[in-house]
Amino acid sequence: MDPQASQVDNRLDFLGSYVQKTLKLKPEKWTRMMNTEEHKAVIKKFLERPQPVLLVVILTQTAQLIATSGFPLPQLKSKGVYFVKKSPIPVCKLTPSDTIIPGDLSSKVIDQLASLVDEILVPLLSNPRNHEGWPAVIAKDVHRHVHSLRSTVYQVKGQVNGQTVLPMPVGVDRVFEAERTVVESDGETCDLYLKSAIEAVVIKWSAQINDVLADDSSEKAPAIVNPVPAIGR
Repeated sequence: MDPQASQVDNRLDFLGSYVQKTLKLKPEKWTRMMNTEEHKAVIKKFLERPQPVLLVVILTQTAQLIATSGFPLPQLKSKGVYFVKKSPIPVCKLTPSDTIIPGDLSSKVIDQLASLVDEILVPLLSNPRNHEGWPAVIAKDVHRHVHSLRSTVYQVKGQVNGQTVLPMPVGVDRVFEAERTVVESDGETCDLYLKSAIEAVVIKWSAQINDVLADDSSEKAPAIVNPVPAIGR
């Protein structure tokens, strides 16, 4: 390798370019942050040392970039950026993308959690190839818990957004196949596992709907004597 090439340090350019493009900022914002000793030290520690493995860059309400290596992020009011090391080693100077994985951080934690569950946990734990060597009972139990986690996350996400989200039963993707089997066997063959899941989720739906119907709308506007529907503008 060329000795001069080994001295090239593309790490700050890589981080700065990603932050500016993702957050749609002018280069001056990144330069101003790097001129602040506190944030510069955080970034330098992330680049030069095995630990920490996480770097988060966010934009504060005063439109200033700040760097941190941990959570929580009380100042996160808009989308942020994170960088995670693939291994606990210093970031490669020549090709930093070989060492770290960049990504976007949502301002709403529940949205970030929903994406994590949907895009990583569910595909990983629901893939039959990852169940090889497992007893069938264990595989079904893991699948049930994963589905329950996803349903709970979406219920909470719905509540945060003022919506009532009804969870689907485990194995809902097999419902048409199960129906065909029941019809073809004249009711002799039935997917008892799916049947039980549907019965359980209907009970859960009833409880959720009952909570919504029991909610007193007048409690939402205690200062208004005679609340009326809002007129759209």
